[in-house]
This record gives sequence, structure tokens and C-alpha cells, in this order.
Amino acid sequence: MLSKIVYKIDEHGIVVACMLGLRKILNIFYNYALIGNKNIQIDYTSRVEGIKNIVFEGKVSAGKHFWLATYEKYQDQVFQPRIIFKGNFSASDFCHIGATNYIEIGRDVLFGSKVYVTDHNHGKYSGDRQSSPDQPPILRLLINDQKVVIGDNVWIGDNSVILPGVEIGKGSIIGANSVVTKSIPDYSIAVGIPARLVKKYDFQMEQWVDV
Repeated sequence: MLSKIVYKIDEHGIVVACMLGLRKILNIFYNYALIGNKNIQIDYTSRVEGIKNIVFEGKVSAGKHFWLATYEKYQDQVFQPRIIFKGNFSASDFCHIGATNYIEIGRDVLFGSKVYVTDHNHGKYSGDRQSSPDQPPILRLLINDQKVVIGDNVWIGDNSVILPGVEIGKGSIIGANSVVTKSIPDYSIAVGIPARLVKKYDFQMEQWVDV
């Protein structure tokens, strides 16, 4: 009976309008009261940790379940993390950015859904004193000696992963489902696992050309 009443009311969009209005109110409270920055427009389902280490130089907007975190301590390790947003950043749902060292995101950057950016690893897997597979991953040292820098006007497609030590040049595009393990030059398109260069913009031809 109740479902019929709700359906009858919703024919006029009342229920939908109320739900959207409530979400808007929750978002305003989350952004202003909890984060305290008028340039931030993220959904109330988001999770923000270590906000004192995050610099917002301009507008930042993100969809549902955005996870933004800086970590000053992990077990006995102590860090000085920093995340910098240069402005006009936009992300879809379920994106995650985590830093123990330094992540910089340029102006007018766009993330698709479920993009993950990190500047650290659980454990060391090259060079001296590598991590043992017998040690639980959660107990391994965090390796945080690298940075991530994403240039202006970059577009990163859905389900992509940006790993420590990567720099993505301005105007570049990362295709969906890519894992970026090495730096990408300016004005390039990279795709795949690991991501590889497939196109570069030719300003004389005004076209993206195969490489």
C-alpha cells in the first residue's frame, strides 16, 4: 500500500526532488562544516583524511565515495605528506588518492570513475633489502621515496592506476583500465598494462598521430 502511495506521489517528482534536495544539503554541510573550504564540492559519502596536508589552490569537485588521504604515520614510520590541487579538478565516483610523500595535480584535470593514484607501496621489491613474501603485506614497510605529478589538462580514464614515481605531462590522456608505471610525456595518449605511448599531438598538423 505504501509503495503505491509513494509511486503516486513520485509521478509528480516529489520524492525524487526531496531526495536530491536532502543530498544537496548533506553535501553543503560536509564541504563547508567539515572540510571548511568553499572551493570543495564533493559528495558527503567521501572520505578525507589528513586534510591539513592537502592544499586546494582552486576548485575541486568529485563524485560519490571519493577517498582522499595523507598519512603522517604508519606503524613506526613517520612521514611528511603533501597533496596539492592546482585548481579546476573534477573526478567521477569511487576515486582514491593516497600520499605519504608528494602528489601534485595540475589545473583542469579530469578523472573518470575508480581512478587510483598513490606515491607509496607496501613493501620493497627491487634493490637491496627486499620484502619477504612470508611477511604479511600490511606489516611491510611503506616505501615512499617517490612523487607523482600530473600536469595541466590531463584526462585519466576509468579504472586507471597511477603508481609512484610517475609524471604525466600536460595535455596527455590515459586510456581506461591502464596501469601507469613510467612517466608519460606532454601531449600524449597512453594505454594498457603497463601503459605505453600510442599517440602524440602534432601541433602543425593539429592531429593526434600514431607513434
